[in-house]
Amino acid sequence: MAWDEWDQLKASVAERHSAQMQLNQLPADRGGSGGSGTPAGGQDLQHSAKPWNSAATTAHELGVSTGTSKTSLGKGHAGMAGGLEGLASLAELKTVLTSWENRLKSVADECDALEPKLRQVPKDLGGVDTATGAKADSVKTPKVGEDK
Repeated sequence: MAWDEWDQLKASVAERHSAQMQLNQLPADRGGSGGSGTPAGGQDLQHSAKPWNSAATTAHELGVSTGTSKTSLGKGHAGMAGGLEGLASLAELKTVLTSWENRLKSVADECDALEPKLRQVPKDLGGVDTATGAKADSVKTPKVGEDK
């Protein structure tokens, strides 16, 4: 392929897929900020406790199901030693069982530790929102047409 042809192909692709920078903000046609410092349209930046509480519930449920799985695993291996006595694989099965019991305990412990932390996040964010809002409200900005 000739260089001229290659350049033409690159140029046509560039025309079809021109990259544009987009700022993460309200559209320009909404009129900018309102007088109170909130974005036009009265939309305040807010957080929601729902995703944090949902994640905490999931952590709790995972911890419970992991504990149940660990119990089932133990029951599944109960009595196995009598039937497999003398086999070399018995020692390996015991090693695998111990390894899985330790892993499942670690997961359950992590879930138990994580749940209250996830439930605390929306409470902490609410305090940060209030403090930040108070700081923002204390900043005096001139209104349109006022002297600075």
